[in-house]
Formats: sequence, structure tokens, C-alpha cells
Amino acid sequence: MKSNNYQKARNNLIDMYIKSLEEGNIPWEKMWKTSTPVNAISKKRYRGVNNLILSFIAQERGYKDNRWCTFKQMQKNNWKFIKPAKGQGVDVEFFAMYNKIDKKSYTFQEYNEIISQNPDREFEFRLNQKNYKVFNGDLIDGLVNNKELPKEEIISNDYVENIIDNFGVVYEEKGEEAYYVPSEDTVVIPPRNTFESNYSYYATQLHELAHSSGHESRLSRNINNQFGTEAYAKEELRAEISSSFLMQKFGLEYDERHLQNHKGYIKSWLKALKDNPQELFNAITDSNKIVDYLEENSIQKEKSISQENDLELEVEYA
Repeated sequence: MKSNNYQKARNNLIDMYIKSLEEGNIPWEKMWKTSTPVNAISKKRYRGVNNLILSFIAQERGYKDNRWCTFKQMQKNNWKFIKPAKGQGVDVEFFAMYNKIDKKSYTFQEYNEIISQNPDREFEFRLNQKNYKVFNGDLIDGLVNNKELPKEEIISNDYVENIIDNFGVVYEEKGEEAYYVPSEDTVVIPPRNTFESNYSYYATQLHELAHSSGHESRLSRNINNQFGTEAYAKEELRAEISSSFLMQKFGLEYDERHLQNHKGYIKSWLKALKDNPQELFNAITDSNKIVDYLEENSIQKEKSISQENDLELEVEYA
């Protein structure tokens, strides 16, 4: 795969994911066993590609600290490596809006605020992307000595129930399989008492609700696909990655039943990534939208009348 500074972090992620899938493993499973990576200085959570690559490497290398920082940030705080860290840096990507007039970078939030008030200034900005190497807190003297374990976030019934209510999706607990039926806008999962833990129960709910976010009345993705097709597998990829982001946040893990069911997709995911590596990043982009949408709807709102679904093709997403 062609490598350059712009693509470095993405190429590394693709290489790691393909290798993991070839070994018969689901690579984002490693996210469930790590805390969401954050920048040691800004405390901001890494998202998307950066979250996936840092979580994967943290699990591979056995890092316990979820904080990362650049060498320049280390220098500013007079931090040193505990031992030589050659080859331990990890490439991450950073996007910002660069103003060609004042030659400053602005966050997307700052950019949106400026443009909303001054639409005529849009010509001043261009998208700017950079790659940085970051180092894990386990490698850094000073940061490790003052390490504070992140507080665990606890998911609640209200969180999921609010999503169900706000979506207006039909929700049922019955049978032995978990799936979403687009034509009926219905989520079905097995009864709660059949799961190994409350955490695996919540994880399954989030996975199926991620599918339901693609309904035409919500984010309107192409989810009317036949089981076994490439398009079907791509939708599974989106639900897997987006629910994994939330599972990581809440410290959730699927039970063995889910893992075995989804290992059947490994061959199709591997083919999709080899045929078109950009497909992974399309999935990550959609997954970020799904997570933001689920988070937005996890807050109690006034109930609205859901539109009747007139889709003709019934498809079940596991």
C-alpha cells in the first residue's frame, strides 16, 4: 500500500486490521478491553481512526495507561522516557480548519461558529490535516508517577430506554437471536435473563440500535440488503465499530454467543478491506455519525409520533 505522511496512520490501521482478520480475530474486540484513549494534556478523547489504532496498539503492547502525548508535549512538561522508546511512537492524524488570512488553525466547533455568523468568510478556510507521533503514558516518567485511573462510566437502563423512545423503534425481547428488521423498524433481542451479564445485554442492545439508526427516518443508510451480500457485511461493519465505541466508553463486552455469530463475517470484511481499504474509513465515518446520533438520543426528550415504515423488503441484521 502506498505510504505518505498524510496516509501513515490510516495505512498502519489497515495493515493491523487485515493481519488480525487473517488470523481469524475481530480487531475492534481489543477496544472492549481498554479505556478510551485520551490526550494527556487536553484530556480530549481520541475519536475514529485515532481511537481504533491507539486502542489496538495499547492492547497489543499491554499498556495500562489510556493517556497519550506528543514528544513536544513531553518537553513542555519536562517529562522523560522511563527507558529508550525508539519505535514506540504511534502515528495519529489531526484535522482542523486553517484560516488562510490570519494563518491560524481553528477547531471544527470554532469554524462552525464563525461561519454561522459570517457565511461570507468561508473562503478564508481550508481543511488541514497533519500526522503526529504520540507516546503512551506507561512509557513516560512523571506522567506515570502521577497516574490517575479514569473513572469508569456506568451505563443505565435510562440511557438505552431513552434511545428506544426517541427513535420510536419497536423493541421486543424474545427468542434466542438478536436482529433488526428494517421493514418493520423492529429491534429484537433475547430476554435479559439469557445473557451472561448485564454488560453483554447492554452491548447487544447498542449493536442492534446502531443498525436501527440507519432507518430512512433517521440517518438513512442503505440497510435493505440480503443476508450474505457484501453490502450486508458492510452494514454489519458499521454497527460493530459504532457499538464498540460505546462499549469501550461503558466498559462493556459481548458474550461468546455474539463473538461466534460475528466471526462468520471475517472473510467478507477481509475481502472488502483488501479490495478497497477506503471502505474501513467510510465505515469509521459512518460509525462516528451513528455514535453521535445515539448519544444525542440517549437524553430524554418529548416523544414524537414515529412515521410508519413502508419498506417492502424484510431483512434481519444480526
